[in-house]
Amino acid sequence: MSKRKLPLWITEQRKSNSLLESKLGEEKCVTVASPPVSDTIALCQPLADLPSGDEPPKRRLRSNYTLAPEVTKPDIKIEYLPFVEYNGIIEYYTSMHDIAFSCDNILQWVHKQPPDDHGIPIAFDMEWPFNFQTGPGRTALMQLCPSTDRCLLFQLSCLKRLPAALMQLLYHPRVILHGVNIKNDFRKLARDFPGVDAERLISQCCDLGQWYNKLQGTTGIWSMERLVHSQLKLRINKDKRVRMSKWDVLPLSDYQKLYAAIDVYISQELYLKLVEKERVQLEADTQCEPQLITTPTATPESPPAERAVVNLVHRTNNKQVPANWSLPGHEYPRNQPC
Repeated sequence: MSKRKLPLWITEQRKSNSLLESKLGEEKCVTVASPPVSDTIALCQPLADLPSGDEPPKRRLRSNYTLAPEVTKPDIKIEYLPFVEYNGIIEYYTSMHDIAFSCDNILQWVHKQPPDDHGIPIAFDMEWPFNFQTGPGRTALMQLCPSTDRCLLFQLSCLKRLPAALMQLLYHPRVILHGVNIKNDFRKLARDFPGVDAERLISQCCDLGQWYNKLQGTTGIWSMERLVHSQLKLRINKDKRVRMSKWDVLPLSDYQKLYAAIDVYISQELYLKLVEKERVQLEADTQCEPQLITTPTATPESPPAERAVVNLVHRTNNKQVPANWSLPGHEYPRNQPC
């Protein structure tokens, strides 16, 4: 059987391609003409140094500005940070009467506080048992921290409804309940206890993670551990033996009480830290704002500077109509002395 031959146009194209590749393999010469000299100078450059056809040549921007070296703070590992310590008072109540009495005392303390536009911050948190077979249980413990030296623990596992004094404290217009992911806690509290308005609590609460994103201009999802690590340079002891313990069994152990108190105590410290951070930013913004002062200046053709009113001539419908005009930023009554 005879060997098949390719068409003539294909063989000619292959020959031209082979000749072109052989020429490109050699050194490429670039001819540059010098203005004062009539002769031409041939500069030979290897093919490897020239930009290939597949990749575009890299541009080098001409600029006299050089970027300053970025200063990065050394990242401290969380394993080397100290644990949060709390040495304040822990008040633990289990009956409805004791919980109501404690809430009345807090309400009286709130009423005695001087009026403030920022409100009275109180850290809020909840604990409940969890089972991998049945899922999360009913809310068992509520923690409140009105000040950094006092934490309140309310045992709710034995209550069918919340005391009225506690509801008044949570709904108080001057009280700002804050925490991390606090909105989900309010929704769970409303599911476990009828009569709790979750949307009302959400409308007057403060989520520390969202507040931090607003101050920093970020959109991250923060946990309490990460915020404490970032802002306070501390770490929280999240021992699973305590965190996954039975919070609905009375009485709570000392480890459980300390664990619950630290959660709201560090939240109060974090709130105060963010308040200071916001204050510093506002002071920096006010110092950087330009102040524009406009003062009326008298001209030889204008009336005296006391009036700061100039008579202009407006042309409408080919008629000259005089009108009074005041300087920008200085509005004075018409036809009246300043």
